[in-house]
Amino acid sequence: MFYAINQSVPSGYSLGATLLLLCSAVYLVQNPLPALTTEEKISIGALAAFFLAAVLNFFVHDNGLPALDLPSRFLLAIPIFLLLIQVPPRQSWFWAGAAVGSYGAGGVALWQIYGLGLDDVDGLTNGVRYGGISTMLAILCAAGLLWARRDNVAHPWLWRAVLVAGMISAGYGSLMSGTRGAWISLPLVFVLFCLGTFNRGNLYRACMVALVTLLAAGVWYVTVPNNPLRVGYNQAVQDISGYMEDGNALGSISGRFELWRAALLNIPEKPIFGWNNSDYRARLEQQVANKQLDPHVLNLAHTHNLYLETMLRQGVVGLLPVLALFIFPFVFFCRRLRAPDSNVRILAIAGTSLLAVFGMLGASHVVLYRNDTLLFFFITLIVLWCCMRAQERQVSAAASSLFR
Repeated sequence: MFYAINQSVPSGYSLGATLLLLCSAVYLVQNPLPALTTEEKISIGALAAFFLAAVLNFFVHDNGLPALDLPSRFLLAIPIFLLLIQVPPRQSWFWAGAAVGSYGAGGVALWQIYGLGLDDVDGLTNGVRYGGISTMLAILCAAGLLWARRDNVAHPWLWRAVLVAGMISAGYGSLMSGTRGAWISLPLVFVLFCLGTFNRGNLYRACMVALVTLLAAGVWYVTVPNNPLRVGYNQAVQDISGYMEDGNALGSISGRFELWRAALLNIPEKPIFGWNNSDYRARLEQQVANKQLDPHVLNLAHTHNLYLETMLRQGVVGLLPVLALFIFPFVFFCRRLRAPDSNVRILAIAGTSLLAVFGMLGASHVVLYRNDTLLFFFITLIVLWCCMRAQERQVSAAASSLFR
């Protein structure tokens, strides 16, 4: 359900996450806590550390209670994690949910382009966040294609058709959103898929599939005039050249550059705990008045960079847990990219891809500070990890039974 209504129903992401949280509360009250591996303890520790850093900054900066609203999601992700460790979803449900969610994302794109006449798709929240989630849904469907084999499902070709349709649908939504911040992660995602799938037995076939995919993408880019990738590239070149040559900060990318320059100017003054909201606003107004910064920085709500925003508002104290949330799970999933069991490898590919997409999207947007992307990231990360660990336990139990 979380994926099925994620992008097609207003606040659908909140509804699915709330139901999971309620289920986790009921289950954990009635059952003992699960035994955790060291990897799981580290991941839970990173979630708790971010919330504790936010509480510490709340007292340091006196920003008001709303400052704790979003960090509380990090803490509330822990009981959902504990629930799904013990009661992981079926893999078939997860892949089906990703496909249905992809149809919803693509449907929203079609509605906004052909029904409302928009040039760029914004989804139901924000174009960048919608594009990032759509990109990830398409990647999940691509990983699901690897899972749709006869040893997992009775009708693999039906599953493949469902997942291919989902991949195309979510990919269309991503393209129409113009979300360059998510697209730049695709080369790394491609490498992760190769690492998880290539072996001596399938090397030739895998190389041919990869080559055909790259050639098809190249032919499409060259032959289709004014395609979203070309438009996005040309706009990026124009923005960057305008900023570098004329100091024009009004473009999408050039505005980000000016915001990042502002952050880099001010972070060194308060590197440990960061800036109070009102103090930083006053500092920007002063720097604009002194012509140190373009006035456009006063019109933008945040720095459009997760890492700079965290350093700016919470300092090193807040940045370290954020980095831990990306780095440690990425390492844990990477360890399984060459696992003997194919299902473990597929879930590891999906997990590393999720962290790559959101980690790189964080360079152009504050993805962990907005409800839709934050909840999608947490729930997907937890589901993939818990499905993978359940698969590992199943493989281990099967191997043990052979020696009895």
